[in-house]
Amino acid sequence: MKEYTIAFAGNPNTGKSAWINVLSHSNFQVGNWAGVTVEKKEATLIWKQNMYHLIDLPGCYALDEGYNEERITTTYLKENHVDVIVNVVDATNLARNLLLTLYLRELQIPMVMLLNFMDEAEKQHIVIETQKIARRLQIPVLACSAFDKSCYARVKESIMAQVGKDVLYYPLLDEDLVKVYIRILELLEKAKPVSLSFTERQFHQLTLSLIYRKKEAIRQADSWGIHKETIEEMLQGYPIETIENTRFHVIDSLLKYVKQDVEKRYERSMKIDKILLHPIFALPIFFLFMLVFLVCIFHISKPWTNWINDMLQLYGGAFFSFVLQDFPLIRQLFVDGILAGLSGVLSFVPLMACLYIALGILEESGYMARIAFLLDRIMRQFHLSGKSFVALLMGFGCNVPAIYASKTLDGEGLKKRCALLVPFMSCGARLPVYSLFCAAFFPDKEIFVLVCLYGIGILVALVFGIILYHGDRKKEKDIFVLEVPPYRLPRLSIIWKKAKKEVQAYVKKACGIVLFAMCILWCFSYSPTQHIEDSLLAKGAKQVSFLFEPLGFGNRWECVASLPGGILAKETIVGYFSSLQSTQQKQEPVKLGWEDIKERTTTSISQTLFLSKEEPQEKDTSYIQNLWHDERRNLRAFSFLVYILLSVPCIMTLQALYHTYGKKVMLTSIVAMLVIPYIVSFCIFQFFYKQFVQANHRFSKHQSQKQ
Repeated sequence: MKEYTIAFAGNPNTGKSAWINVLSHSNFQVGNWAGVTVEKKEATLIWKQNMYHLIDLPGCYALDEGYNEERITTTYLKENHVDVIVNVVDATNLARNLLLTLYLRELQIPMVMLLNFMDEAEKQHIVIETQKIARRLQIPVLACSAFDKSCYARVKESIMAQVGKDVLYYPLLDEDLVKVYIRILELLEKAKPVSLSFTERQFHQLTLSLIYRKKEAIRQADSWGIHKETIEEMLQGYPIETIENTRFHVIDSLLKYVKQDVEKRYERSMKIDKILLHPIFALPIFFLFMLVFLVCIFHISKPWTNWINDMLQLYGGAFFSFVLQDFPLIRQLFVDGILAGLSGVLSFVPLMACLYIALGILEESGYMARIAFLLDRIMRQFHLSGKSFVALLMGFGCNVPAIYASKTLDGEGLKKRCALLVPFMSCGARLPVYSLFCAAFFPDKEIFVLVCLYGIGILVALVFGIILYHGDRKKEKDIFVLEVPPYRLPRLSIIWKKAKKEVQAYVKKACGIVLFAMCILWCFSYSPTQHIEDSLLAKGAKQVSFLFEPLGFGNRWECVASLPGGILAKETIVGYFSSLQSTQQKQEPVKLGWEDIKERTTTSISQTLFLSKEEPQEKDTSYIQNLWHDERRNLRAFSFLVYILLSVPCIMTLQALYHTYGKKVMLTSIVAMLVIPYIVSFCIFQFFYKQFVQANHRFSKHQSQKQ
């Protein structure tokens, strides 16, 4: 059985993963590329007694050594043996996708171009002359859709037909530059050492690299006796900018084979935009959308959250209590530490799923791009752009992909500023903490408190953006260029896959980092004695609690003790309080029979699915409620949430900052998120505390006057 490697390359969101799934009829094997956090996806296909390894390369727009995605794709294609490149292209946006196609073609590897989303293109009245494009590029071009099963056999046959094929793609250059190309090629063929084995394909690769003045190619040519000055003399009158522009001339010539009725294509979108982008009503509609999304997220996820928590705490606790009843210390670790912590985190999986589904709807419908356009004028006041807001909005789901999304902005200064602002966006991992404290202190005002927290995060980020801009010596200005796609009906399958991927990452982190953190916290919480109040963590928290007293929550060491675990993952804070509650309640292990389990499960499911008239049991927050009993308890809780909102993000976010922008940017973020949350929480607590005191004073004075 022979083995072949087929690499799928293309711009982000062109359907590479979908095509690999339908061709291989299997799920991906997912890992990480060496040294980076970008996922490595691979599937295997056995066809006609041969094995094909289908590699899903990260989405990119060009072959470059700069950022993670481009570097991974470039390195893999140049350093590994690839039999066929499948270039997956968005047929609805050929202009943006063709640049990468030209880069891939220059590698001299057999290629197939898949014009994906042809069903969408037809709906948008786009007609593509595939045969003429194929003739010009010298590669097979297939019009297809990953959702059309009739295309699968034809696509598979075309890909397999390119395996083992000896191809030679001549450069797409202007007539005079082609003459220079031939001269350099002939010079290389004469200068090549006799002992060195070199194919015709490799000669053409090296020649084109010299045309583009690649350093490695110049060094290789120099080792053959062809000096840099010789190459420069041949290329005299052809600066690198002129040569690079030849690619765009080729793209313009290829776009002549694309016919479209612009008015018909955007007719529906323009009608919708008259409402959603109305000069007066656009912003109120946007904020109304956001409010509706928040309300729906909480109301839909709440019963499921309660059910998962009940199932884990009740049955998991009963199981481990029974199995480990002869090992009290280990039983305590599992029940009060690991299980209590994980149940506190995993019970919020429905909440996370709803959040990512909501973001997916915004993105897939085309409204996300409109948000960038709509808010560009506002963002300009803070020296950012509308595209910056899209990256920041992604931060509400997870800060890590939002940081990587900042790379699409123009200007290095703008990219770094946006990346530094992303951690102030309240990611989904912070949401369980808000939900827990809102249930305890703001049971009837959850949405209002959430809106306030999200608003504070955005406001602080924008103010910090102004400070960063004025502190930057190179004040680059971003040219706002945004492609606004037509509206489309969101495909639930795509949204579900994206949400599933993010939720799986959340669960993986919960079962990895959070589990590790909970074990460490539990050990420090019960050493050297088994009493949590006398533990090392409690003593350490009590020693530094005075620093947080001006913020309102320093009088409770439990709040201070939960902060270190939040650096590993914000979900750990929920797990820590759940563990404390489980310990403090000191309940005897629950012994359940099969009838009890059956009855409780049926009741819980019926309540969750809204089939029961009874309200589902609320998550137990008695321990959280007992943190404070004074009249300013709600203010203290809110100040704590603000500190969590603005404090140092999880370690994965810091890693993304380091990998993308270097140590300096990461350290800047750490310092900022140590200082800013303290200042903001201090101001909020002290301001409202004074208002509360003054109000009480006025009330007392009024009462005394009445008497």
